[in-house]
Amino acid sequence: MKQYVIYSVTLGIAWCFLHGAINLPNFLVGLVLGFLVIRPFRELYDFDEQATYSDFIRRIPKLGKYLSILMVEIIKASIVVAKIVLQPKMNINPGIIAVPVRTTKDVSITAIANTITLTPGTLTIDVSDDRSALYVHSIDVSDPKGLSDSIRDDLEEYVLEAFE
Repeated sequence: MKQYVIYSVTLGIAWCFLHGAINLPNFLVGLVLGFLVIRPFRELYDFDEQATYSDFIRRIPKLGKYLSILMVEIIKASIVVAKIVLQPKMNINPGIIAVPVRTTKDVSITAIANTITLTPGTLTIDVSDDRSALYVHSIDVSDPKGLSDSIRDDLEEYVLEAFE
């Protein structure tokens, strides 16, 4: 239940920033909308897990670090994709690779999959039945091991820090 409240309060604060006016009525609207948005996804987020408010507060710097790394990776990938697209002769080798993941928590797998998909040139297609690997389509798989290691070492590490 604590996580339900934490996520709702976070969404209430986010609503205030998105709306552009930080005041109590806006926060309450965001809080109510947060409850309504979270409810269908309650199975994704393990609300029965014991969590404390201090755990959440300790995670805030890790979430900030994850978001900054995500922004850097999106910018780097955008430049790479732009270079590929702007070349007169596209020399690409698209394909699908399996990227092993270390986590078994649904929220972490979802965060990793969404992080991969947000990065231009890659798209998470599916999760293996045993949830140990993600199938990722990439615009260039000339080095599948390097790509897999890059996702695992550069992105997954920060996702695990932020969400577990």
